[in-house]
Amino acid sequence: MISARCRLASLAEITRPLIRWLTLALATGALLAALGPFGSYLNGSLTERAGYWIGAVLLGLLLYGSAYRLAARWTPQTGFRWWLALIAASIVASVPETLATRAAAFWLWPELARLQLPFLTWFAQSVTIGTTGMLVIGFLRRPIAAAAGPTRKPAPIDGVSLGPDVLALQMEDHYVRVHRATGSALILMPLGTAITHVEAEGLRTHRSWWVARRAVVSVEGNPRSMRLILSNGVVAPVARSAVTHLKAAGWVSAAGGTIGLAGQGLVSPGDR
Repeated sequence: MISARCRLASLAEITRPLIRWLTLALATGALLAALGPFGSYLNGSLTERAGYWIGAVLLGLLLYGSAYRLAARWTPQTGFRWWLALIAASIVASVPETLATRAAAFWLWPELARLQLPFLTWFAQSVTIGTTGMLVIGFLRRPIAAAAGPTRKPAPIDGVSLGPDVLALQMEDHYVRVHRATGSALILMPLGTAITHVEAEGLRTHRSWWVARRAVVSVEGNPRSMRLILSNGVVAPVARSAVTHLKAAGWVSAAGGTIGLAGQGLVSPGDR
């Protein structure tokens, strides 16, 4: 039962942001339909414009969202390089966006096709909207830097504490995502340094994960593919090399080939 609740919580972790982004896309599309930028207010009825703009924004959510994730994966999210990467990613994503929206507009409003509007004009409009959105999202989602010391390097800082309420630490590029029951946030700090500033018992379960003992509610999988289900619904991976350390610390035990939590009254795969 606990595992089922954890799976539902994990599913909610995925669906909540998706619903938020879809809602934002629908609202943005409706707003653009009403405003009619780039002369689109002259095209057809409000219903037709709403269908066009909402479809364009939903496609943009897929294209520009993918471009954003690629930029975030390959570029540190700080400094001039990050903003340059977002602009470059937006320009690349604008190519398929332009092709699709131009074709859709010509199909909806054949009179536009007869005007022979150049591709570059349409492309410039897509770049303008896409780049603006990418830069705004990049600004809103910028990582929260850890407290600055006298030097610029992300080294241990005396007096900094992440507190006892941390459930898990997850490495993301040069940053660490701090998971708490109330949500998560990024800090600019190496994972090893962040671990030393947590006031809770825990273990490093993976190269990029540290988990607090009290956060674990169940274990799934086997020694070759083990996962820890945390109290906030997050699923933390366990490296094969870390299984031995978890056993030694009394987190899990092997009995009859089944891995389960030891000594905490928690749910193991064999109990479900």
